[in-house]
Amino acid sequence: MRSLAAAAALFALALPAAASAEETPAALPDAPGREETFYACTACHGTAVIRRSRLSREGWDELMDWMTEKHGMPRLEGEERRVIVDYLARVFPPGLQQQQRRGANPFLTR
Repeated sequence: MRSLAAAAALFALALPAAASAEETPAALPDAPGREETFYACTACHGTAVIRRSRLSREGWDELMDWMTEKHGMPRLEGEERRVIVDYLARVFPPGLQQQQRRGANPFLTR
């Protein structure tokens, strides 16, 4: 749940940037579901918030509900939701970047 809260905070900070730059689906990694994800997500915010978020499949799924409840995102359901959540979980899973945000110093060599 802590990961969801962090992602939600990043999402909220990125909202004003949504209209700032013209983006294309190529801003996201190429994998099945990229186009669907791009068009559903960039209706409200830019790809930067997506690219810097790292969540489990469950975390991405919960984030969809949070954005619907707190920010009025149209509810994603059925196949569309599965495709988008699968894409996000596949190309932006929890990993090294998330560990570094928790306080690990990337400059230490020992």
